[in-house]
Amino acid sequence: MKFIIIGIGQFGRALALQLSDMGFEVTILDEKESIIMELKDNVAYALVGDATDIRVLRQLELVDEDTYVIVAVGEQFERNLLITAQLRELGVKNLLSRSFNDLHAKVLKLLGVEDVFRVENVAAHQLASRFTNEGLMRLRRIDSTHSLADVELPEEWIGRRLCDVGLRADYRLNLLTVRRGKARDLAAEDVFAQPEQPVIDMPDATMEFQQGDVLVLFGKDSDLQKFVAEFNL
Repeated sequence: MKFIIIGIGQFGRALALQLSDMGFEVTILDEKESIIMELKDNVAYALVGDATDIRVLRQLELVDEDTYVIVAVGEQFERNLLITAQLRELGVKNLLSRSFNDLHAKVLKLLGVEDVFRVENVAAHQLASRFTNEGLMRLRRIDSTHSLADVELPEEWIGRRLCDVGLRADYRLNLLTVRRGKARDLAAEDVFAQPEQPVIDMPDATMEFQQGDVLVLFGKDSDLQKFVAEFNL
């Protein structure tokens, strides 16, 4: 899975760093060279350019089925709409666009964008999810219906191989990696954060689960909820 983030303000920056730290290939695009230079060593690709220019957008690998394009431009209504409209014209399959009020969201929907999000709503949902879904140790929204989640390993799976548990076939979830080992210490002021175990390499089908593993899963929110409920996590 790859991510292209257009518009590297405060939110776009945080998202790019988070996804990159998780091991994903991240491309960022912004017209401000200073921002790109600051982040270029933290992501796979960092490009300077005006995203309202369709010639710039055509230089990106936009239509890959495994690529998610995120328009993170903030309170620049016309700029956001123009970029989003041109991405639709270019046939982007997985397009997410940020809105900052109900009218903006409505216009984006009229453009045919299914995945429209507001940053404050995503943050509120993520925080609420941490309080109401104990089995989901951490939840990261990707769009209105999909998330990345850290989930406790079901006790029944200890000692079993990935290819034997039917994670994708039976639960419609994708295992991106596994957290295994001692969690790092947190800063004292980071009151809402949770200890984070290091991740292992990309798991193959023969990987055997161990006690204490944490699964990093991607899928629909409804499927994640069903998984947690089935194993009483």
